Amino acid sequence: MHESHGNPQKTSHSAASGLGADHSARACPREAVRGDIETLRGEVARLRSEARTAKLFAMLASGGLIVGLLAMTAPQAARVIQTKRLEIVDDAGRVTMVATSAAQGGRLDFWNATGANTARLGSNEAGGDFILWKNDGSAALSAYAQSNGGRIEVGMPGNRVAGLLEASALGGRMSLANSAGNPMVGAAALEQGGAIRVADRDNKDAALLRAGPHGGGLDLVAPNGVAMARLSAAEAGGEFDLAARTGSARVSLSANEREAIVVALSEAGASKLESSARGASVDLVSRDSTRLVSLEANTGGGALVCRTATGNAAASIGANPALAKGGLMQIYNDRQETVLAAAVNSDGAGRLAIGTAAGDATLIAESGKDDGGSLSLNRGGRRAIAFLAGTNGGLLNLFSAAGMPIVVAGAAEDAAGGVVAVRSTEGRDLVRIGVDERGSGNVTLFNRDASERKSVAGPR
Repeated sequence: MHESHGNPQKTSHSAASGLGADHSARACPREAVRGDIETLRGEVARLRSEARTAKLFAMLASGGLIVGLLAMTAPQAARVIQTKRLEIVDDAGRVTMVATSAAQGGRLDFWNATGANTARLGSNEAGGDFILWKNDGSAALSAYAQSNGGRIEVGMPGNRVAGLLEASALGGRMSLANSAGNPMVGAAALEQGGAIRVADRDNKDAALLRAGPHGGGLDLVAPNGVAMARLSAAEAGGEFDLAARTGSARVSLSANEREAIVVALSEAGASKLESSARGASVDLVSRDSTRLVSLEANTGGGALVCRTATGNAAASIGANPALAKGGLMQIYNDRQETVLAAAVNSDGAGRLAIGTAAGDATLIAESGKDDGGSLSLNRGGRRAIAFLAGTNGGLLNLFSAAGMPIVVAGAAEDAAGGVVAVRSTEGRDLVRIGVDERGSGNVTLFNRDASERKSVAGPR
């Protein structure tokens, strides 16, 4: 370029000399003048060409400069950067983040402005893990990959775990701990369903809520490990049990479609409340499950039964199942035969019976429909003696072995006095002793068929 700029200068000086020569020698021939003009035209064309070339070079140079500047402001990114350790520092030169490699894989650590390592993201044998620390270095939150799945821990002072959530071989599991680090509340997924555990301060079971084979169940446990209360769903219905601290005495409740039963046990015995389609009953039971006292409702009404130690009925009182008019009280011997009974008779009055060892009534006292009463002595199921209080007075009957009244004594209906009649086994009067219409005594004798009679009257 400098040479190009030099050449035109030199050429212009030569042209000036030519022009001056032309001016000083006007008498030069015309051919010489024409030659000088052609020379000048060639020089002008050459100068124009050189000027265009210089301008092009200038444009190329400026374009290269621009490309160079662009290359300096946007350098090409490297494909791979490899390093053993990468540290990020703040304006004060303190390390705030480190990316490095550990035995299990990559690891990324963070520091806060106070210089405490507060977070770590890395790898372990099962996968990845993530940890958050407090400024004092204690763990605040940890998340791990395990062989069964994930695990999350929430920390508290003393590097103890306050809360845990993880996947187990059976499903999920959760745990909450107290300030001492003992798990107080736990929940887990088991083979039969879910379960929740609540522990006391010594990490002993206090309450267990679980899903069983037939439904839910709840256990309340004493510090000695005895389940003092248990509520569960059974195959046929619900069950509820209460136990003493020793586990020996308890209350048991059960319900199904047919009945509901409540049993209270003690060292000496038990009580049982039962309701079924037959009615309801309350039983006092011995330790060997023998019913001793029963209060029950049946089709006839209510009844109370007292039993011996062997379970045999000793006494009962309740509604008379044969008569809907009243009650019945009975006392039994060891053979379950009734030896004493008090009941309401068909007239709605009272009836008392005393029986033999075989259960046959031997003495029966019974009230009449109105205001009378009767007393009879029986043998072999038949009356032997009968006393009756009637409207006209008392009456005595003596019966034969066949049950026929053979002696009758009482107040006379046709005279003001008493009468005694002796009858045959067929029931015919054979002898009659009484008072006649005049108030005197007489005796009347009859033959066998009572077709003839003979009277003996007293003196007038």
